[in-house]
Amino acid sequence: MSLQAFRDNGQIPSITYTILTELIKRKQKKNTWKRREAVASLSLIACCGSLILYVFFFHPESLSSMKGFHTLISRPGVLLILFLSVLFIIVFIFCRGEREDAEDDFDDLRDEVIDRTDELWLKEQVDFKGDSARYVIMNYLKKEFDINLFYK
Repeated sequence: MSLQAFRDNGQIPSITYTILTELIKRKQKKNTWKRREAVASLSLIACCGSLILYVFFFHPESLSSMKGFHTLISRPGVLLILFLSVLFIIVFIFCRGEREDAEDDFDDLRDEVIDRTDELWLKEQVDFKGDSARYVIMNYLKKEFDINLFYK
């Protein structure tokens, strides 16, 4: 059952439906930035690791003098790896900032929903299983979207 079905059945008011759909969007945005940050960090690790392997295992003699180090850095392959490393650092920092912003937005709205529980939900009406509509919807959000509205 979806949130729209809960709204259509009259189990949640339209304002609660709007807030919960916004909460789901923010959670998805947070997860998207989290995945992007993970990809950027893995790419950064792979790029820096390949640079370290290349320098220390294939050309250790280039580290003994500045001239050897200069010739090593002037190679196009090493320059490309250095450029990619700097690029991945910038992408990682950007993704980290966006993830933190998305996480803060999600947590703020989630805390507001928890604080305004009495205003957002209809009066408790227990169904034949002994569960209220609020409990069923919160359980649905927990299972489907990993959004916990039971407690902060």
